[in-house]
Amino acid sequence: MSERARAFLLEPRFAVLGTLRPDGSPHLTVVWYELRGDEIVFDTTTTRVKARNLSADPRASILIGDMSLYVRINGRARVTATGREALEDIRRLAVRYDGAEAAERQVREVWSKQERVTYALSIERIYEYGLE
Repeated sequence: MSERARAFLLEPRFAVLGTLRPDGSPHLTVVWYELRGDEIVFDTTTTRVKARNLSADPRASILIGDMSLYVRINGRARVTATGREALEDIRRLAVRYDGAEAAERQVREVWSKQERVTYALSIERIYEYGLE
């Protein structure tokens, strides 16, 4: 990964995660993410379609950016946290995107009542556009 891509990914941007449904068709969803080392980390509930899809087939793609600048990553997602650790991960992501006050409110009112799971997407292939 280039240093420009790394700097781009360190900024809070929305990402589109692509997973595969059991019939092989794509499922796309917007997610918050964080670059940790050389992996893209994201969090969801265990009942969401993306979690079920990744449980059956860990292959995924993520697209971060807009029309003029973007990074696309293909790889395999693995579970890195569940339970309390996953709750801390979504809190961390919420602070990154919405600030501490909103994050604490969401944790208290919504996320603490859910069964959450955190994934790390390996970077098997990366494509950078407009970052030269």
